[in-house]
Amino acid sequence: MKIKIILIAAMLAVSGFAKAQVNKDAFEKAVDLLNCKTVALSLDRNENNQEYQKQCPCGNATYTKIKQFLTSVGKLDATIALSDEVESLKKSFKESWNKDEVVSFLSDTIFVEKIKYQKISAFAEKRKSKPEFDTYKVNLKKDLANLFAEVKNIPQTNVIPTNTSNEQLSKDGITALDNNQNTGNVNGFLGGLSDYLIILAIILGSVSIFLSLRRKGVNDIYDAIIPKILESNRLQEHIQSQSGFARSTSANLFNPSELRDANNRIRDLEFQVKNLNEKLLSSENHVTQTPPRSFQDSIHPEVKPEIFFLSTPNSDGSFNDSSVSPVYKEGASIYKFTKVGNNRAQFQIDERENSIKFALTYPDKSILPVCDSINEYESKYTRIVTLKTGMAELQNGKWIVNKSQKAKIRYES
Repeated sequence: MKIKIILIAAMLAVSGFAKAQVNKDAFEKAVDLLNCKTVALSLDRNENNQEYQKQCPCGNATYTKIKQFLTSVGKLDATIALSDEVESLKKSFKESWNKDEVVSFLSDTIFVEKIKYQKISAFAEKRKSKPEFDTYKVNLKKDLANLFAEVKNIPQTNVIPTNTSNEQLSKDGITALDNNQNTGNVNGFLGGLSDYLIILAIILGSVSIFLSLRRKGVNDIYDAIIPKILESNRLQEHIQSQSGFARSTSANLFNPSELRDANNRIRDLEFQVKNLNEKLLSSENHVTQTPPRSFQDSIHPEVKPEIFFLSTPNSDGSFNDSSVSPVYKEGASIYKFTKVGNNRAQFQIDERENSIKFALTYPDKSILPVCDSINEYESKYTRIVTLKTGMAELQNGKWIVNKSQKAKIRYES
């Protein structure tokens, strides 16, 4: 009898804490897959669709990569807004969701909630009853199911003995089971197929079993085993949650992209401080030779160090001054300008990883009009080194770059 109770309790503990839930990382990958396929259908009759599928293969493409492509092409504001709304679905993640609920949410629910997801529902309404949309939904459900099959999302908590008394109970149970088998008890607890069916029925009716055990006078065994099982389950869950927190914290502290961005901002500040120091020393060394400030300003107005950012140049080697951004914009900024006069500025390709990736997406449009390279571009290259900054002059609302004043660069892998 004791062996039966121990085995039943252990099986209930293992089965009770195994939940087919979807974790946050798997959910976000599923949203990225949905985003990629939705944008692909939106561009179905667009001239850029073939290039999009080449650069953003569904299953690997992230929201950032999709956004970079759409921004670089231009005139796709509606598709960008649709992609942004799909990305916002990541905020809808629920810890309690299982795989079937997530698949249903991402392939059915979002398309009919017209108030909450206006752009997604409008996208679906426009293509309602069309064969390509039906095919899109069928493939979407299939690909989401395959994605979850590849990702391990089912946390299982095993029973961990916590003291010697539990170990002794297990040893006694094994010994008793061996004795039953040696005496030819073929109709024992695990004797045949019917016994396994009984075990399954007991697991499904766990609450009734435990109530029955208490009525049959096995309170001592019940009270000794069950708290230990629950205690070990809670301990393992706590350890898993803490280790997960440590991993996420470590990843946040040592993100290489964030470190590079911080270094770039520090260098910008150092450059501005250096210019201020040079001006201060110059003014101290030429105090007697400096004319009155009002007169000096009327002749040569003081130029303050100023840094600004621009995106893709025009085909004639110019930038629109109306597109100037005083701060760096991820996914949009490529070039960093530093003013050296009222209408003159040095420029180079910004060293941030995202800027370089953006520039290399279409090097013939983003780089060649204003930069000369000492080597030919190949797809294996992932870095750009600026060997010599270029010079631009503001004329009639445009920053003009002459051929002799282009920046000199080198592609590196």
